[in-house]
Amino acid sequence: MIINKLQNKAIKEFRTAIWLLLVEIGIVTENNANNNIVTTTKKLSDSFLCSGRFDAEYYQPKYDYLFKKLSDYETLALGDLVDIHKSIEPGSDAYCDSGIPFVRVSDLSKFGLSETRIFLDKENYSDVIRPTKDTILLSKDGSVGIAYKAEESLEVITSGAILHLKIKSTKVQPDYLTLVINSIVVQLQAERAAGGSIIQHWKSSEIEKVQIPILPLDIQTEISNKIRHSFALRKESLQLLEQAKSFVEQSIEICN
Repeated sequence: MIINKLQNKAIKEFRTAIWLLLVEIGIVTENNANNNIVTTTKKLSDSFLCSGRFDAEYYQPKYDYLFKKLSDYETLALGDLVDIHKSIEPGSDAYCDSGIPFVRVSDLSKFGLSETRIFLDKENYSDVIRPTKDTILLSKDGSVGIAYKAEESLEVITSGAILHLKIKSTKVQPDYLTLVINSIVVQLQAERAAGGSIIQHWKSSEIEKVQIPILPLDIQTEISNKIRHSFALRKESLQLLEQAKSFVEQSIEICN
């Protein structure tokens, strides 16, 4: 019950942070229960000749709505806020049973990295980029747009499908930017850019152009505090869960 309570609080804090973000930029309002079907019509000059895309998915009204809302606020391109670094794709022949953990998109979530059973040789890959503290890991292939901020420097190597974003601007805080990327604000932009193919692929050139709303720093701090509190509660619940597992295992050994 204690563990479930902590996990529920963690989820609530995370959702509250996202809700606060969406309210601040006007995407969510008290009267957002409008379910009317909306259609859109585009001229050739403001569709294919502008974007190079002919698929109807690219021109859905929800994208126009998003950019209209963002136009009311200060925004900056993601490439102006972070330096984007690519990792490597060594291939399955390089996989080992021990060494440096190799993290793929399937091991990445917005809450952290799961344990991997794939490793790379430490000597052969000693110079490959590692995530440092506050680096935002962002998936660009397959399940695109998953972002996780490293709480500390990590001795892992990520696949080429995961980009390393390192903040270079004082305009945004790391936790705030990570939340924005994980929210509908960036998810819609990722969906739009990476759509039109069976396997989603989000190009680095498109990622650099993603528009990020720049809220006042005091609001960013409020949102960041909720995110940090959410992660702290989640960490505490996982620690208690491990303790509970250890207690059960010890009890079984005593009984045997």
